[in-house]
Amino acid sequence: MLAPIKHLLATKRIILASGSPRRQELVKSLGLNAELCPSTFEENLNPADFKDFSKFIEATALGKAEEVYNRLKTGDNQEEILVIAADTMVTMGSEIYGKPKDNADALRMITNLAGKCNTVFTGVVLKHSKGVRSFTETADVYFGELSREQIEAYVATGEPLDKAGGYGVQGLGGALISRIDGDFYCVMGLPLHRLCCELNKLFVEDAS
Repeated sequence: MLAPIKHLLATKRIILASGSPRRQELVKSLGLNAELCPSTFEENLNPADFKDFSKFIEATALGKAEEVYNRLKTGDNQEEILVIAADTMVTMGSEIYGKPKDNADALRMITNLAGKCNTVFTGVVLKHSKGVRSFTETADVYFGELSREQIEAYVATGEPLDKAGGYGVQGLGGALISRIDGDFYCVMGLPLHRLCCELNKLFVEDAS
């Protein structure tokens, strides 16, 4: 999907404002040579200050993108930089499920999600010299029925501790899920199809 703008992308220094090897793998799968640069943005925004979850998650991604962009564009640096930032959260009803604090918290989360549908929001921001482009994708994730023993065994693997909602769809957590309605890659943390669409739009608008 990026073939028409590959030559334009090659003129940019592409930065992924993340420390996530999963997101880096996804970006590289598109043929983009993106550098990892974790953001130091303090993720302390209050969801209650936003109209909906989409606005909240985009604001968090924007904070990450702007911090990295401004840090790298200091001084006489004239490089053309494109920063890609993303943030993912899991929700069920009005509750947000972030990364578990510890195993007990992970156990609570997975127990609550078992046999139910949760919604994953991934907000993405593209920050470049001419401004900002942002979007949010969502996917509904249906967990199968799980026994206490199955949940405890999954938590014991350690996989839940660095994952929003306490599960990783691309790892062992994928076995907990009976169905996904929406973009699998949204659940994984970077919706690839929409990202490609927005990158194409960005460069078409830049050229016009």
